[in-house]
Amino acid sequence: MLDFKRVELPALRSGLVAIWLSAIAPFLGACQPADIDADPEAEAPAAAASSQPSAALDNASFRDQLIASVRQIASSGPLASCDLPSPTSPLFVVVSMYYGGKLEAQGTSSRDELCAALSEATLEARSRSKLDQDRMSRARFVVELSNHKYGAIEYEGRGLELKNGIMPVRTVSKAALAQYIDAGKKYLLRVIDPRLGGTHKYYQAADDNLEPRLHTIYTASTIYTLLALYEHDHDEALREHIDRAAEFLLEMQQLAPDQPGYGGFFYSLDTTHEQPEPRLVVGTTSKTIFTLIQLHELTQDPKYMRSAKLAASWLMSMQSPDGHVTPELHQNAEGEWEPVERESMLYTGQVLSALSRMYLATKDATYLEAASRTAGVMLAKIEAEGCYLGDEYRSPNPVSSSWTILSLFDYARASGDLELRRKVYACTDELLSRQIHKPEDTYRHGRWTDSMSSSGSGWMAEVLAVLYLDCEATTPGSCDRYRDAIVSLFRLLMQSTYTPENSYAAANPDMANGGMYWSPLDRRVRTDSVCHAMNAYVFMIDHLPDEVLLELPEAPLETLFNAP
Repeated sequence: MLDFKRVELPALRSGLVAIWLSAIAPFLGACQPADIDADPEAEAPAAAASSQPSAALDNASFRDQLIASVRQIASSGPLASCDLPSPTSPLFVVVSMYYGGKLEAQGTSSRDELCAALSEATLEARSRSKLDQDRMSRARFVVELSNHKYGAIEYEGRGLELKNGIMPVRTVSKAALAQYIDAGKKYLLRVIDPRLGGTHKYYQAADDNLEPRLHTIYTASTIYTLLALYEHDHDEALREHIDRAAEFLLEMQQLAPDQPGYGGFFYSLDTTHEQPEPRLVVGTTSKTIFTLIQLHELTQDPKYMRSAKLAASWLMSMQSPDGHVTPELHQNAEGEWEPVERESMLYTGQVLSALSRMYLATKDATYLEAASRTAGVMLAKIEAEGCYLGDEYRSPNPVSSSWTILSLFDYARASGDLELRRKVYACTDELLSRQIHKPEDTYRHGRWTDSMSSSGSGWMAEVLAVLYLDCEATTPGSCDRYRDAIVSLFRLLMQSTYTPENSYAAANPDMANGGMYWSPLDRRVRTDSVCHAMNAYVFMIDHLPDEVLLELPEAPLETLFNAP
């Protein structure tokens, strides 16, 4: 039999429960669950509830009552009376209890009356729980009307909206954006290793664990974000963190002239043995160059530009004469270094951006000439396949396409090619045409079909923010479409961010706070998700009005009760 206690996320778990229940429905009348210690008929509230909500009952107060009822049943047993209205369509109620970030217990009911169903499901969850009364008082309850895609999550005595396992964010404002920036900054500082200075890729929120590996590219991305924050806020306390992480970056560069990959950056460091992974990826080196240029601009310390130039030389060694890019060099099981030849539009775009930025920083024509060869490769691909691109790793998707856009934008800035700049904006407009506009769907509204992760959404917001600022600087007043797309992405990113309210599945909510989980079914925090979102927030916050920027109203409570 399926063990639904092992399914941690409400959206997935409730769906599985509903499928299972429908399959065994013919047999349910013949038996009662052995661990329910009371007759369900005896547990039903004394008074039958109305089938329609009163005029004074709205979504917020209804959810509050759901949680209050479940909490009272869990602590004191069946309600003496209950006036919660019941939807007219069939009910399937799931009551879940979370403690310490884990699903502790769960009960279900398909009783016709909501009050009776809540009692049955809550009593079943209570009977399955191993928590004593004290710990149960500190647990958090989730109530889901699965057939109606309606739910409530308990927080400080209130019932907050839960939909498909997610707490929807329905309003975006500049003030809220500032709060998310502050939380994200504090999160990034927590995932920098205090001794080695590098940054972890993943934080396992369910177990409160950081992976035992530090990643060069995520360290570079973290520094890049902290530099953007420093430029915006002039918070001198950030300098210590920036400097320590920058030292880790420099230590991850391959500096042995007689070894393969001279000038490139190792992909990661195993913190157990403190050995670099024998793998050099052009994307890692390219993104690190972005950060080294910014570090040099801030500090004027020549060590950063020396490192960037050495890294750029290695990137050019990974180019073929026609501009194609070999994405990776790694050591095989026999200890021999070998290249990876599969085409990656992400890595190719990152190389083009890095070389273009090196030219802008140094005015050395060598970098522009190398960039022009790879730009030709990308323009030929657009000519053959259009702006919506994939590669040998991925089918056409918005992230690969946006890397093409940003890298060609960087090259257009370096080369002064105005026609290419116009082409970049045309491809951006085509990409915007694929953004999902479904304000009734808080999970998908603002996304792209082929990119459902927080990292993808954050990267799209960062690229669009760069283009919006350029658009406003050159053709002011004609750029609202980019701003609107960015604000829609901000809502998604806020929705994917751990907050005290939505951290019911996090073992350590304080540590998770400000981190951004990958997706509803993968609640790990990936550092680049936070960095991309933070970059977009910081780039945009001074260019947004103070009023509410976006609002997605919740459907009236009446629609729940009049559903077919």
